[in-house]
Amino acid sequence: MAAGIAHEIDNPLTSILINTHLLLEKLEKLKKKDEFYENLSLIAEETHRCSQIVRGLLEFARQSQTQKTNTDINDLIEKTVLLLENKASFQNIKIIKNLKPDLLLILVDRAKIQQVFWNLMINACEAMPNGGQLTILTDLSRDGKAIEIRFIDTGVGIFPEHINKIFDPSFTTTASGKDLGLGICYGIIQQHNGAIEVKSEPGRGTVFTIYLPLEKIGIDPKGGH
Repeated sequence: MAAGIAHEIDNPLTSILINTHLLLEKLEKLKKKDEFYENLSLIAEETHRCSQIVRGLLEFARQSQTQKTNTDINDLIEKTVLLLENKASFQNIKIIKNLKPDLLLILVDRAKIQQVFWNLMINACEAMPNGGQLTILTDLSRDGKAIEIRFIDTGVGIFPEHINKIFDPSFTTTASGKDLGLGICYGIIQQHNGAIEVKSEPGRGTVFTIYLPLEKIGIDPKGGH
């Protein structure tokens, strides 16, 4: 139902956005950047924001099959960090990696799990607008049945009343609606029979913990069985 509603909303939003931009271009050519130009700019910005939210809902609703391959989680984290650490928004953020060596390879959908890592790192970055530290840890879970991945930031934290809603795709605390990424993360981890938890305190940062079960073909990074 969410996908159907999102599709129905997306079409008129696209039409509104296109026509608004056409009017803005016309005003620019006529050099009439008056109050109407400002109002149209606001309409364009808000329509674009709505479109981003709708696309997030579509992504959340889309339950595509996972394409699992034997994966080194540490390597996947390293590759994701490499993609993000040179972005301008990460220049004031110190990234510390404490990755347990020789973790078993496990069966996951690499693209989807990388999307989870990407979203959590972007969220951490946005929670530290004045800079800070992001620590990424991997280890075996206490019961030895899963790989545990933790993302720890020193950001603004999350209010207690928001914690239980943070993975709800209809809930957002940002003007951009980017919190939808957490709903997508939750869905992906559920597809992998895993779990994702969050602990936070306003002003003292946030910890996201992921548990991925040790579904494996039977080989480890050293080549053993």
